[in-house]
Amino acid sequence: MDLAKFVSLLDSRNLWLARSDTFKDQSEGLFPDEMRIAIQSAYESFEEKEGSPINNADDFQLYLCRNAYVSCWHKNIEENMVMWELYGRGGNTVAIQTTVEKLKTNISIIDRECIGFYLRNVQYSRPEDVKGQLSYSDPFFIKRPHFSFEQEARILLITYSAYRPEKETPLGVTVNLDLAAAIEKVLVHPDSQEWFVRTVKSVAAKFGLSAPVERGVYGNKF
Repeated sequence: MDLAKFVSLLDSRNLWLARSDTFKDQSEGLFPDEMRIAIQSAYESFEEKEGSPINNADDFQLYLCRNAYVSCWHKNIEENMVMWELYGRGGNTVAIQTTVEKLKTNISIIDRECIGFYLRNVQYSRPEDVKGQLSYSDPFFIKRPHFSFEQEARILLITYSAYRPEKETPLGVTVNLDLAAAIEKVLVHPDSQEWFVRTVKSVAAKFGLSAPVERGVYGNKF
């Protein structure tokens, strides 16, 4: 993330989850082929309800994606230069490091009617290769194989309600995160200048973050 997002994270103590259809990858959350055919067949067997906003698989897909919010994480023991290149362009960026257990322990539990809250690995498969019965949350954990280098795990929050379907939803939502307990380390872009490393350390100290702040090592400079 860039410095502004890092400051916002420390200041608000909230983790941002972006609405699934705001990602650059427009296939986010789309039903695999077999699942889409089954859903469309089910809608065709229903009696048409006058005034219903959802009448086919495309409608349902839209409403579901407009009510799904995601936080993406790179799952690795060490940092990854490709991830720095893709998501840390410009050099003035940071990455926060944690563990699955620390995320699960220190993130707020969402407990409300019609809400699903998940932390799972992403599966990399072609839409035509995904078979069998799936839950409505599963497509948000399936991405095309050429994204497999991301080694992604993600947090998913679903707010869709079959009784009160909404399409005009916020572009993102936040959940509380105990940063002091959750953040294990802050990594600064390995190719950033020294003044930026000092700035990140200063910002972390001002917000009382005790986790170490270190320059990353997998960059282009030697």
